[in-house]
Amino acid sequence: MGCSQVRGRQSAGNELDIERTGPYGYRYNGDCSGFLAYGSRDLESHDRLAMFALQSRRRQDFRRVTGALRSEKSSVEQISSLDAFPYNHMTGALPFTMLGEHPSARRMTIKTFPLPELLAEGYREPANGHYKGWAPTLDDSGNTAYGNNKPAWARGPLPAAFERWIVNPDSNTTEIILETSNSTVQDVSKRGTKESHSKSQNKTAEPRHYFYNPVQDPMRISNLDLEPLGPLQEALKDHAIPINHIVFVFLESARKDLFPLKNDSRLYNQIREANDIYDEEDEADLHDKLSQLTPVAEMLTGEQSGFGNSINSTDAGLGGLSFDGILSGSSLSAKSRLVNYCGLGPLPVDFMHENDIIPYQPCLMHIMDLFNQRKNSSAPANSSGSGNSTDSGNSTNSHLEREWQTIYAQSVTGDFQGQTRLMDLLGFNQTLYSEDIDVEDAKYFHEEMEKVNYFGYAETEARPYIKDMIDETLRQNKRLFLSHFTSTTHHPWGTPQGWHREKYFGSVHRSQHELLDDFLNANRFVDTWLGDLMDMLGEAGIANETLTVFVGDHGQAFKEDCPVTGTYHNPHITNFRVPLVFHHPLLPRMHLNVNGSTVSILPTILDLLVNTNSLNADDTEIALDLMNEYEGQSLIRPYRTSHNGREAWNMGVINAGGSMLSVGSAAVPWRLNLPLNNDFEYRFTDLSTDPYELEPVTGWTMSALAAEVHSKHGPEAFDWVQKAEKVGLWWVAERKKLWNYSDPDE
Repeated sequence: MGCSQVRGRQSAGNELDIERTGPYGYRYNGDCSGFLAYGSRDLESHDRLAMFALQSRRRQDFRRVTGALRSEKSSVEQISSLDAFPYNHMTGALPFTMLGEHPSARRMTIKTFPLPELLAEGYREPANGHYKGWAPTLDDSGNTAYGNNKPAWARGPLPAAFERWIVNPDSNTTEIILETSNSTVQDVSKRGTKESHSKSQNKTAEPRHYFYNPVQDPMRISNLDLEPLGPLQEALKDHAIPINHIVFVFLESARKDLFPLKNDSRLYNQIREANDIYDEEDEADLHDKLSQLTPVAEMLTGEQSGFGNSINSTDAGLGGLSFDGILSGSSLSAKSRLVNYCGLGPLPVDFMHENDIIPYQPCLMHIMDLFNQRKNSSAPANSSGSGNSTDSGNSTNSHLEREWQTIYAQSVTGDFQGQTRLMDLLGFNQTLYSEDIDVEDAKYFHEEMEKVNYFGYAETEARPYIKDMIDETLRQNKRLFLSHFTSTTHHPWGTPQGWHREKYFGSVHRSQHELLDDFLNANRFVDTWLGDLMDMLGEAGIANETLTVFVGDHGQAFKEDCPVTGTYHNPHITNFRVPLVFHHPLLPRMHLNVNGSTVSILPTILDLLVNTNSLNADDTEIALDLMNEYEGQSLIRPYRTSHNGREAWNMGVINAGGSMLSVGSAAVPWRLNLPLNNDFEYRFTDLSTDPYELEPVTGWTMSALAAEVHSKHGPEAFDWVQKAEKVGLWWVAERKKLWNYSDPDE
């Protein structure tokens, strides 16, 4: 979907960038605020009003604009005043604000799985060991809580996220109160007590009666019956691969083609064309500059950039798994984290209603909390002492009896998208945000602290706090689960003043590529920071026993990729292709091409913990059982693109959540952008012939789109795109049921 642009000027002389998003919409790409307004067909009047609206970022001026818009008798449906930092409405990698939602008719809803022929009795699979079987029905009778029909490990107290194991479907007691043990970092920041949402409840309209059941999931494909990949099996025979700790790094706006940048990529060619290359020396100079852009990503993935000067900190053939083809589960950061932490599908509605709902799947932190609970409950029998004792009296693997400490750390605000609320809900024991480090009594506060964007500070400001949390966890003889979110690669892509910024697009042409050039510089800063983070693990003496997961929350499209910059209402593939790396110095080096999604991260981590013998017997039993409860496949086993006619579908919720859904499949190279209301077009692409989606097929109705697809891509694509619409609409309705969400518009 294209856009036209109009230009305005602030009184200070800075250019304002206003995009017309359609016949009735405008978007401002600029500093901390903006608006999206739908109005009349009087475009000239709206151009003037939009320009006026963006003359100032002050709250009172937006109130004046509201009055002006009303006085013009436009059909702007809703416009809200802005605070100086409108975190609750800033939704993507470009910080514009949607001031109200344009009401429009919803498209049809499909509540019964639309491909009943795939559910025939002949396709049913019996239970086998930890595998629960597969026998979905067209009604909802099987999607109840487990009640008494649950495994031995689930008998007894459980974290509230294990709701379907807790609730008795025959009981009238259905409300769950979530108890977390969230603590602040006051021991390392010396900050006062921080208010914590330690008691939260499911704030949906009614108690939950509908639960996820893998046996009843008509889309689920498991590969846990297949043996782990050959190189991993060989490595495990050759040497131990201990995973005593896990570091989970979320990379803001991380594009796969920048992790690392390679000299055969489209992005490289765009950079090269913008530089004046006259001879081999000019090209060598450019390659030398680009070799310093993502060297740590090159080291972590083992993928050669082709620019020379490659580094490798692991033995030959070792280092872990990296992937091509992985897609984000959402281009809204907070929803993406739910996919990655919890192995589920996010709620396909605008913004973060998930902040007030218990996730329908246990997340990694909840599972570790369960591991801890079981150790505490069995401690007297195991060690006649605390569950994390290192005394080997009754166990030859006492390090496996230690508890997990779950930590979330970032150098920017926790207020954006209700992150503090969400992280408490997801079960982190300890959190760190900019609010903890920018107070004078913080342990490492200093006057020179410099904010690099409206969210907060560069990652380096969090370094001493992260180091303290690592050291304190080890001092307490606990296992570390540290999740860290980078943010410098978020708009406006600022870096600390002392950081040298390169001109990747050359001096002459940089003005034509300014935003992307800023983004590249921010990526170089974060790449260096990732090296510092890995060094911290080495300094703590745990590098060879730590699994480090790197994943992008979503990608980041620029005008060099498509007509619209950013993720908001932008279905372009660049916003979904993300890096995914499971790094460990002793894992075999494997580079895999999997047309999958980040929903597979959680079952893969559990699979790695089990296969590397990194859990005790009780925890192994729990992990083996839970691996079979999730929607995603394990990425350390051969990936099934289809099974008995079922395709391995990849769903991606497009920022802000409720307007569009990306629908793809591991079985085919096709991709459908599915509009969830009448404001957006259907959009089809074939990634095998058009990997950068330069020539999408679009249509305002499915019939129009399908006819065009048939003409350009043939009958198979014609059949698939209609099937994809039905499956996508069913998936949307099913997620709302699983999240216990009542849609007021349905």
